[in-house]
Amino acid sequence: MTNTEEKIKINCVPLDYKACGRYRIAYPAQVMYNEAKITLSPPGSFHYYGQEWFFTQRIIHKELFEPLLDIKKKYNVKFVIDYDDDVWNEMPEFNKCGLNQDGVKDAMKQYLNDLADKVTCTNEYIKKSLMEFVPEDKIIIMPNCLDFHRWRFDRYPSPNNMSFLYAGSPTHWTPDNYGDFSKGLVHYLNNKDVTVMGRTPSFLPKARLLSNWVDIDDYPIQFARCALQNRFIIAPLADNNFNRCKSDLKYIESCAVGRVCLVSEFPGCPYNEVSHPLQRIPVNSTATAIKYIVERANEHYDEIIAHQYNVLQSRWLDWRKYIELFK
Repeated sequence: MTNTEEKIKINCVPLDYKACGRYRIAYPAQVMYNEAKITLSPPGSFHYYGQEWFFTQRIIHKELFEPLLDIKKKYNVKFVIDYDDDVWNEMPEFNKCGLNQDGVKDAMKQYLNDLADKVTCTNEYIKKSLMEFVPEDKIIIMPNCLDFHRWRFDRYPSPNNMSFLYAGSPTHWTPDNYGDFSKGLVHYLNNKDVTVMGRTPSFLPKARLLSNWVDIDDYPIQFARCALQNRFIIAPLADNNFNRCKSDLKYIESCAVGRVCLVSEFPGCPYNEVSHPLQRIPVNSTATAIKYIVERANEHYDEIIAHQYNVLQSRWLDWRKYIELFK
């Protein structure tokens, strides 16, 4: 497409400029820029600029569905709506993020199929959950991917010391709840050199804070700086349906910075499809079992790193996959 007027007109509307809004809407908008006529709106700002499509995310409340349906009918514009978390079913107590779920399922049953021409999501489990509201042929799996220009790092040798980085938000735990950490993992890590990016969990009192959170555009470099000081990155998830619908993003980020990511293992865990068997920790493992698993991962460190780099090659943002959504 060389003629600007022939390009698809898309208005991309994230619902926030935090991680999910950037990864799922804003960054894909940027890689599509040369092949489509893109407008990137402020979060939650829906205006008609003559576009053919809206590309937005997490529409779950009646108060937003109804005005968007009015826009759709008035201007004959189409909608692609993305969901990267199952926020309509029961969520873990430690992972609610203050979200008001009142009336969400009823609103999605009533409005989503009428509003969405296509629905995107991160994996098969969330796709199955979305099939309660829209037919399967409307749902397209789009895994979280990384922007090559932000996440392409040179390979640096790993330190030999058995050190661990945790870079997970407090939505994964509370002061009174281990959340995505198992008791065995907490017991194991409390005798190890652990550093943290963001906020230190109260149940890891010996962990050292390496860096506070930074703006998401600064996050790749800061995450790499923290990760390169450590031998391992830890990315635990608890065994629940909410987590089965989550992305494997932390694993892919670890692939990019070149450090072995120790991940949870349970039926349907999003890490199962991408991770090397020797980097998985079954969720009910004891501290003794985890010690053995980590030692094995350390012995096969280079093999696991090679596997991670192979996985990464299929997870760079590709504008062609997104352009296909709007045809």
